[in-house]
Amino acid sequence: MYKHVVKQQEQRLHLLLMLLLGLIFGGCISRLLQLARREFSSNGSASTDASSNGQTAHTLYRWRMPSDHNGSQRILCMVTVRPVGKKRQVHIENTWGKRCHKLLILNGNKNQQPNNSSRSSSTTRWSSSSISWGRTREYLHHVYTHYHGQYDWFLMVTDETYVIMENLQHLLIDYSPELPIYFDSFTYTQKENHTRGGSGGNLFSREALHRFVTLGHGNSTICSSHNYGLKHVEIARCFRNVGVTLGSSSDAHGLPLFVNKLVNITLGCCSKSAITFNCVTIKCFYVMEYMVYKLRPFGLS
Repeated sequence: MYKHVVKQQEQRLHLLLMLLLGLIFGGCISRLLQLARREFSSNGSASTDASSNGQTAHTLYRWRMPSDHNGSQRILCMVTVRPVGKKRQVHIENTWGKRCHKLLILNGNKNQQPNNSSRSSSTTRWSSSSISWGRTREYLHHVYTHYHGQYDWFLMVTDETYVIMENLQHLLIDYSPELPIYFDSFTYTQKENHTRGGSGGNLFSREALHRFVTLGHGNSTICSSHNYGLKHVEIARCFRNVGVTLGSSSDAHGLPLFVNKLVNITLGCCSKSAITFNCVTIKCFYVMEYMVYKLRPFGLS
């Protein structure tokens, strides 16, 4: 009798043990399933985030790429080509000019309508009877008539200028195109053994160009109506008379952003954010293109 009772208790203990083990095992399985579900959900979310971040990173990378036309500020580039330098057009188009939102090559005589497509180059020919200042007035009036509402900033340089468009965009980060302001290559402080020149160009905001044309163009009391005259002097006089501010063309250290002659460059001479360089030879355009966009010293970010 005693043995029978003991056997029943052992069986009950065994059943309780099995039930306990079952509960523990079931709890473990449930916990594992929950962890697996969370992991799956997390991976899916991470995958989505990674995809999103990848697209964002790709977009940012594309923004920095030369072919992406340099960010949000829409810049129209005007290149004045001298008769002896007409062969430079293709080399400008092959190098820095392709980073402009629009590239206008201005030369010759006025017998051809410009191409109005965006992010492309076109050639506008002008009368050779007007020289320097007179031709500049015609250029700016034409650009205002055809392109003023389409672009934020207007850059005018000679055909001996190489422009780093990314650095130009960097300069414009803190400026609105609705601000009446312009920049030129004559405004930085002249340093010892540094030569200033006009090939660095002029940069006008949309509002500056608007005031120049609507208030100054054709009004000899504000802007000179003569065809002769130094371009940068006459532009400065016109802008001053219509309330357009001259912006600083130097960086925070007082170094020039618009650099003219490569032969004058020495260590510490120029800004790390320099925008324009003078290229006397065609080969210079491709040397600059390689040095700025192709050459990557190992170990330097």
